Order: sequence, then C-alpha cells, then structure tokens
Amino acid sequence: MKKITSLLLALTLCLGLLALPAGAASEDTAARMQHTAEALKYLTLFRGSDKGFELDRAPTRMEAVIMLVRLLGKENEALAGEWSHPFTDAPTWQNAAEYLGYAYESGLTRGTSATTFSPNAPASARECVTLTLRALGYADSQEGSLWDRWEAQANEIGLIPAAMTTGSGFTRGDAVLLYYSALSCVMGNDSAARLTDVLVENGVFAPEAPAIAAAIAEDTIDPASDSLETVMAALYAKLPADLSRMHTIVMPIDAEGADYYLGTDTLSFTEAVASEPMMMAQAHSVCLVRVTPGTDVQAAMDAMRAGVDPQKWICVGVDPENVRTAAIGDLILLVLDNRHSQEFIDTFLAMGA
Repeated sequence: MKKITSLLLALTLCLGLLALPAGAASEDTAARMQHTAEALKYLTLFRGSDKGFELDRAPTRMEAVIMLVRLLGKENEALAGEWSHPFTDAPTWQNAAEYLGYAYESGLTRGTSATTFSPNAPASARECVTLTLRALGYADSQEGSLWDRWEAQANEIGLIPAAMTTGSGFTRGDAVLLYYSALSCVMGNDSAARLTDVLVENGVFAPEAPAIAAAIAEDTIDPASDSLETVMAALYAKLPADLSRMHTIVMPIDAEGADYYLGTDTLSFTEAVASEPMMMAQAHSVCLVRVTPGTDVQAAMDAMRAGVDPQKWICVGVDPENVRTAAIGDLILLVLDNRHSQEFIDTFLAMGA
C-alpha cells in the first residue's frame, strides 16, 4: 500500500510540473531572478519599466540591445554620441536610435536582414547569449561563428547559469541571470580581466560595489549587522519604484548634521547615513540611524518625525504626512518623500522579516 501511495504521489508531482505554463519559473528560480535583477539595478546596469522588472515575459530584440548596452556601462556614451544604422523599422521613440546605432556600430548586434531589425520580435536565448559573447570580446573563429556555436562557447567560459532557460520560454528573468553571470566571465581579449574588473576600472561602479551586489543577489542582507551603506544600497535596489542610486548620494551623518537630517541633535547613535539628491531642488531624503543600545526607539522615531523640517529644500517640500519612520531592532529608517514613503517603509520592514 505504501508503494502504491508513493507512486501516486510521484505521478501527482510530475503532472503538477507538466501543468506549469511555458516559460514559468519555479518559486526558487523566480526569487533568484528577482534578487539578481535588484543586484543589477544597484550596479546601475539594469532598470525596469513603469510596470517593474517584468521578469516573466520575453524580452524584445530592442530591449535585449538596451540591456546589453547598460550591462557594458556604455549607456551614457551611447546616448551622448551620434550613431547610424541601416534599419528602416527601428523604433522612433526617444533614444532608440542612439541605443541601436551604438550597438550596431560597435558590432554588438546585427539585423534580421540588411535593412530590418525586427525590434519588437522576442529575443531568444541564442540571440541574447550571442550578443553577450560579442560584448565580452568573443568573435567568430576557425571553429565556427558565434551564432552557430553560441552554447558551446558560453559554456566554455561559464556564461550560462544553471537556472537559465536556453530553449523556448526565455524571459527577461533569464536575461537578468545571463547578464549577472557575464560580470564574472573573463573577457575574450587574451587578458585575465573579468567584465567586473573592466567596469570598475572604467568607473562604472566602485570597487566595493560587486560585493554588495552579491549580497543583494544572494538575499543575505542583514539590517542588524551589515553596514548602513549596504542596507541603504539594498533598500533602493529592492524598492519597486524606479529610483536609481545614480540620482542620490549617500553621506555619513555626524553630530553637526544630525539636526538637519534627523530633526534632533539630542539623539544618541553609533552611526547614521543619509541619501539625498545631488540636485537639491528635489524633495527626497532617506536616513538610516543605528541608535545607541538602550535607546527608546519609539521615542527616537517620534522626535525625528516631529523635528525634521519637511520644507528644508529650496522651493520644494514634503507633505508632513509623508514624513515616516520604521525600525528593525536598533536601526531606524526616516523617509521624506511625497510619492514613495510607504514603499520605502514596506521594503525596509520586509528586509528584517
């Protein structure tokens, strides 16, 4: 009887797996894709849309090109240059020509014909891997073209992660896994440099950024023990809204700055940081404060909300109801933002759950 029951259970599980829709990721894989997308967002190499990351749908060929340009840290160069391409069906929306022209002139992409690019067609695993191999500096060889031997070449350098779909059902989530994996791959120019090394050398992100990105990708951020800079980085990366760290600067808060940032100069804390816009005409402030052990955390939050000036910026301000606080243990979050205060609070609290 036990053997029959086991067989029935195994059959049920198999049928359940077969019932998954094409391209559907398991819960673990979906979580891995989400965290990896957050890590790339932190590194400024990936962004979502107004609908979020949209990891469960296929990327278009145009999206694949844009994601690749960002992965290489070349977005600013692409948008600032004057490029050309032969494609008559290229998108006409702002900056599309720059992305596509840069990728074409750099030899990263080709069309579906001499004059067409098919920008809205879904990009396959084969296309995205081939694009990435070209970006890493690999080219056609005597062994065959990259297009023909894409999978063999990719496996040779460890480019394709185990969780990535290589057949039908390739999604933006799979592309995220691919592009994150590319960061650790050795460039194809007879050097020992990895893509990460090149991006650090080119100033795309700081030398310490890859370690923080790894913690975000592996979902090992611990608000109780990690540095406040790491927690702040993860907070922005996990936030559903498209707020890029490129638009803010994180700075330490000392005793002299406590009143301006935190609304009180009597709070006892061991460390504190603030994230505010580089352009001060924008009303946005996020502060993390690790208070001294034994501090009344609720009283500290009340003092911060009551004391901080929601109109401290030039010509702009925050509605007092959008000045909010939350705490995980002795770590307090203070947010001033008219659109995303609650998102910051919810994201922060989820990190400590």
